[in-house]
Amino acid sequence: MPSSGTGMRAVITTLRVLETVAELQPVGVSAIARASGIPKSSVHRCLVTLREAEWLTTSRGDRTLWVLTGRALSVGIHAPAEVGLREAALPVMRDLRDETHETIHLSGYGFEHDLIVIDRVDSDEPVRTWVRLGTRVPLHASCSGRAILGRLPDAEVERLLKGPLERFSETTPADLPAVLEDLRRVREAGYATNDCAWRPGVGAVGAALVDQRGRPVGALAVSVPVQRYDAERGRLLGPLTAAAARRISASLPPG
Repeated sequence: MPSSGTGMRAVITTLRVLETVAELQPVGVSAIARASGIPKSSVHRCLVTLREAEWLTTSRGDRTLWVLTGRALSVGIHAPAEVGLREAALPVMRDLRDETHETIHLSGYGFEHDLIVIDRVDSDEPVRTWVRLGTRVPLHASCSGRAILGRLPDAEVERLLKGPLERFSETTPADLPAVLEDLRRVREAGYATNDCAWRPGVGAVGAALVDQRGRPVGALAVSVPVQRYDAERGRLLGPLTAAAARRISASLPPG
């Protein structure tokens, strides 16, 4: 009979496999092993266990690839704050997608100051952008993150961004003074813009979602391939995104 320590390690390994599938799906055994650092034989055992528990299944299009089931997805969305945010945001996200024809991302902000993509409405254009659900979004480099920071006092921003800032491209703000300077523009405009500062080839516009106290709880972003994005497009999308964010914020349930 396995010891409690062995059993706990097996549970943790299985959960790591589940998290990796959630991040990369549809995904094969080799890719899961590379991303997680778990041996392929162990990955395969975990996948079989998760399939028997009805948390994972193989893709209809390719039986060598693994995806989450509806059971796993239903559990994932049942954190109370995220449920309220998703329910309030989804109709507005669809309207904004129909108006802009671009991909709309919803991010939640909260525990340990993480900003995480929790929902997406895809563009109807053949060339589109997207971010995988569950992706952690950098506060200083993304328009969603800087929209959030724009709702916070500078002293809190300084605490959140202490230490070196990761550079994703030549347009990523290089240091805290550069971020604070940009936040003055964000606060004046009511939205943040991003010209490839986080993801190469992607422009975006984001606005914060706030609770009844005015504290940020998330962000809404319009994400655009760089072929369709420039400063003028950003100025057109900004007010639309800010207005959509205000609609969502006004309909959020009391915290």
